[in-house]
Amino acid sequence: MTKIAILYFSGTRVTEEYAGVIHGELARLGCDAEQVNLTAFAARQKPFPAAGFDAFIFGMPVYADFPPRVMSEWLPTLRGGGKPCALFVTYGGRTPGHAQYHIYTLLTQAGFRVRLSAEFLGRHTFNVAGWRLMPDRPNDADFSIGREYAALALKRLDPANADEFSLQKTFGYDLAWKNLSDAPANMERKWTQPVRVKDCSLCGVCQAECPAQAMDAQSGKSDPAKCIECMHCMYVCPEKALQADDRIREFYPSFLGEWGMTDEILAHKQSRIIAAGWQAAA
Repeated sequence: MTKIAILYFSGTRVTEEYAGVIHGELARLGCDAEQVNLTAFAARQKPFPAAGFDAFIFGMPVYADFPPRVMSEWLPTLRGGGKPCALFVTYGGRTPGHAQYHIYTLLTQAGFRVRLSAEFLGRHTFNVAGWRLMPDRPNDADFSIGREYAALALKRLDPANADEFSLQKTFGYDLAWKNLSDAPANMERKWTQPVRVKDCSLCGVCQAECPAQAMDAQSGKSDPAKCIECMHCMYVCPEKALQADDRIREFYPSFLGEWGMTDEILAHKQSRIIAAGWQAAA
């Protein structure tokens, strides 16, 4: 039986929930699977466990059309050695953007054989700062698709499986990635970057858990040049002492209007498995 590692990044626990569902279904099917949480910076400094597994599943959220910057930097450091893998992304209702194709490209360049993908819906990252986008997702239907994905992944990740899989390049990918890569480091604090707004016990969880080594627990502020706006510090703070600027909450109606996201459109969005490359562009 194939031994599978489920490696995931999860700022506000949505991706972690899907990783848990996938792990549970693989276990039910008799697969030896292990979850590896890559969210904290320290977790990505450990040696990649390539030798201990036959296949891998990589999961991460979509931030402004791409995976988290820290994951785009980490994936190229891996050595896949021709082993099979699958990927999935989670997003808060707007679009998965270029994320799947970008991750697929990085994994392929790192020597993995990508066999499957999926896009799963969940609460938007900024919901912890006052938004209300997909507040009840993932739901039972989403998790059901997650279990279907796990079952198909188990078949596709069999080392004996020779089925080919590829993803079509998304329109505008090259320019979007160039613009993101060439953007200068932000030296001024943005209103999407949390700060401490009340006294706390200085437990240090925010700093220890920060994916980008951006948060300083003593000052209660993050380094704006490093912060990736994942809201993980707000989510994990046991005393809820961190908060994003109120302007992020005020921007919510404008965000919905800019992208034409009505309640009806959002209600009809569904998580889905990308079993064939053309489905990602459909």
